[in-house]
Amino acid sequence: MMKKYKWHDKVVLLVEDDPSSLLLLQTILSHTGAKLLVAEDGETAIELVRENNDIDMVLMDIRLTGISGLQATERIKKIAPDITVIAQTACAVLGDMDMCLRAGCNAYITKPLHTDTLLETMDYYFKRAVAQDILDSVYFSN
Repeated sequence: MMKKYKWHDKVVLLVEDDPSSLLLLQTILSHTGAKLLVAEDGETAIELVRENNDIDMVLMDIRLTGISGLQATERIKKIAPDITVIAQTACAVLGDMDMCLRAGCNAYITKPLHTDTLLETMDYYFKRAVAQDILDSVYFSN
């Protein structure tokens, strides 16, 4: 039985140019309650992050048409350094993970997506962000 995730207070930006991959992501995440925003290219993703400071996480396809997911991630991290970016790619090549991390991605998952891996990775970073907020509030309130 699949674990229930309750992310009603979360906003996730899906950056994906392949319609079938986008549909899969939307289907997987539809049960979580998260608000989903969609960008089909890197430029649109950057604009959405610039316009929406409530985005908690970005699921970034690395192989996009136009600017790459890595270039988009670098620009997104300049706008919102604390936003979590999870890279996803169908072309898992040696060195890809290192390039993703250097671009500012927090994590890296490969396609085809495994539902459990995706959801567990997202949950880890959501919980980590909450813990950091608590630490910040304790530290900065003194």
